[in-house]
Amino acid sequence: MKKIQSFILKISITLCLLIFLFGKTDLGALFVVARHADIPKMLLAFFLFIFLNFLVVLRWRLLLKGLGIPVSFARLVSSYMASLFFNLVLPGTVGGDVVRTMDIAGHTKTHSSGILATVILDRVAGFFGLFTVLACALVFGYGVLGEENIFLVALILLLIMVFCAGIMFSGRFFKAVFGFLPFVKFKDYLQKIHQATRSFKHKTGILAGAWCLSVIIQAGLSVLYYFFAQAIGLDMKFIYFLLFVPVITVFSVIPISLGGLGVRDAACVAIFTKAGVAAEKALWLSLSNFGFMLVLGVLGGVIYVFNLYRRRI
Repeated sequence: MKKIQSFILKISITLCLLIFLFGKTDLGALFVVARHADIPKMLLAFFLFIFLNFLVVLRWRLLLKGLGIPVSFARLVSSYMASLFFNLVLPGTVGGDVVRTMDIAGHTKTHSSGILATVILDRVAGFFGLFTVLACALVFGYGVLGEENIFLVALILLLIMVFCAGIMFSGRFFKAVFGFLPFVKFKDYLQKIHQATRSFKHKTGILAGAWCLSVIIQAGLSVLYYFFAQAIGLDMKFIYFLLFVPVITVFSVIPISLGGLGVRDAACVAIFTKAGVAAEKALWLSLSNFGFMLVLGVLGGVIYVFNLYRRRI
């Protein structure tokens, strides 16, 4: 019952945010922006989007190899694509993570705790990459914007990373956080996840590789938004995108809406309009990203249904 109520609440938040955004935006101007978008540049952006998702799968495969779990790249692509679909229809942006965890656990006949550990590491590596891009952008580009709130976002990110690193790699910190839990089975499951993540403590090469891929992915996401801007004739320095996109990404993972929809768009409009961008153009940037997510998500849903059918025959 609580899950249903939570789901309804998140749908309501998503709809309210979207209604508010579209109500505050000149829809006629938004349609003009969409109609005059440069198609070749949008296609270039789409190919970049596919490449970035390819790198995400590569990062996950690297982490699975670190636990000695061999899975073909094609199988991981299939599972990851299915997770993109479920990210669209389940609350927050982590619903798909549960799907790919159970899918690969069933495929490899491995305990789900080990697979989930790699998914968690995959997510945390993404945050480390995001922080790296944002920190570098702040060093070289703060003077361009002069917005102190971005430092607050960077600080929050840093604290989240320290907390996650403590849970994953420190036995003492893990016990301090979860030792009080009265649910024995749940605590045992968390302990198995912790043991799996802690095993990476001495696998610095794998962690460094995951971090490097994460930096490329997060920087590439800023390039993606830059291509969106170029497609509609929005001339802005690239440093703005290195500063803004990581902040938008942080807001999009807050689990209060469906797939980050509404929250991501509101953050994009709020941040880019501060830099003098028209609301309809700022909203276009976010909707373009969601449109690409939707295309891959629907394709992932088709792949998921096809695989279910194939396994039954």
